[in-house]
Amino acid sequence: YKVLKGIDFHLEDKEFVAVMGPSGSGKTTFLNCISTIDRPSNGSIIINSKDPFKLNDDELARFRRTELGFVFQDFNLVHTLTVEENILLPLTLDSVSEKEMKQSLKEVARFLGIEDLLKKRTFEISGGQKQRVAIARAVIHKPKLLLADEPTGNLDSETVNGVMTLFESINKTLNTAILMVTHDAYVAS
Repeated sequence: YKVLKGIDFHLEDKEFVAVMGPSGSGKTTFLNCISTIDRPSNGSIIINSKDPFKLNDDELARFRRTELGFVFQDFNLVHTLTVEENILLPLTLDSVSEKEMKQSLKEVARFLGIEDLLKKRTFEISGGQKQRVAIARAVIHKPKLLLADEPTGNLDSETVNGVMTLFESINKTLNTAILMVTHDAYVAS
């Protein structure tokens, strides 16, 4: 079987691109290779002038946490943590100072309009709020590249518009390149 043969793809700095296709077409596999979740059997992936697959495990983990942000359809929040703890997780893993974490949290929570959710548990908030929290966690460390896999798949149409507006704002305000995969033509447009 053929899996992603002959792809030549270049994402510019600060560009926002949506890759659209039906379920089973390879969108998530493509994104998983770029995100270093899956390792390609041949070919190369270069992100910010680096080949992440030539890094050792510790370097790769740090590369993922500093260069990439991830937003998924099912949010991937840690249910035993508060909203605040979920957002701060990438900074905690990098041993960022408490002062810097608080400042970053304040900025990202204000930017995404979730200041009033920080002390809540994930089961106390709506799907749209969970996606905002997941986005906050993905951008708190100011990644150069934000990868989004069907980020609106579990949301109602009104919430979809709000989330897409957030992505546009992240792209323009934070100067973050965004690569999103979706099966939804409306979201891609």
